[in-house]
Amino acid sequence: MSTITPNPIQQSQQRILTINQRINDAANTIISEYTSIVALAPVSGKDRTTTATETYEIECHATSIVRAIEDLLMVSRSLKESWILGQVAHSFQMNDEHA
Repeated sequence: MSTITPNPIQQSQQRILTINQRINDAANTIISEYTSIVALAPVSGKDRTTTATETYEIECHATSIVRAIEDLLMVSRSLKESWILGQVAHSFQMNDEHA
């Protein structure tokens, strides 16, 4: 039984797509959650129960923002590690040669 292994160019392109997708997902999460926080921010005319509930929702949205930022930090760290190990330059060089 033979398995098909992707060539290095395909692996590099897939890795770039995955990284871009993670960055886009994190950015969209940050924007979405921040928009939700801004929508919940006004407190005038609200009773204490509503304010307390919305405060909890804001905390949940803030936690989601922190998680998205942590994911961006992990992407950054992964890129730095790959760069240090010489994989990033090699990937870009292979993509340039392929183009």
